[in-house]
Order: sequence, then structure tokens, then C-alpha cells
Amino acid sequence: MDFDEAEMRAAVRELAGALETMLNLIKADALPATPEAHRRMREAMAFLDESTDRIAAPDRPGEVLALAKALNGLVISTREQILADAVAASPVPDHPGM
Repeated sequence: MDFDEAEMRAAVRELAGALETMLNLIKADALPATPEAHRRMREAMAFLDESTDRIAAPDRPGEVLALAKALNGLVISTREQILADAVAASPVPDHPGM
């Protein structure tokens, strides 16, 4: 395994950890979440489950990088949805009256 591949595997592990943290916050009701956020979380978790074997033993060079990019996109979209939900549920108006 070369340095780039090791770096990509570490990145995938970090992304998975970040997603797990977000899921735990949602489960603990620490953040609001809409059905859309839950759908995105399920999609990301399913992708990670399906990709685990390919991440551990890729069939071709560059496969881990492609998987890391795809997972990163899912995590980012999930995180953005959760943040949008939190802003929408905030009791503080965006532009308080002056």
C-alpha cells in the first residue's frame, strides 16, 4: 500500500467518524432533523456499508480515492442538511427588528 492509498483510507475513516457523530447527535435529539436529513443519513450509511470491503481491499488503483470522494460528498450534503434544519428551527430570527 502506497502513501496516497493510506492517506485516502485514513480520510475515509475520518469521514465515517464524522458521520457517526452527526448520527449520534440526531439520535440524542441534540439537533433537529427533517425527513430529508434522515434520508441523506441513511443513504450515506448504506454507501459506507456497501463500500467497506472495497475500501479494505480495492480491486484497482484509485478505487479508494473514488470511494472517499463519493463518501465525502454524501457526508457534506448530510451535514449541510442538518445545519439547514437547525437554522430553520432556530427561535432567533435571521434579521431582528431594529
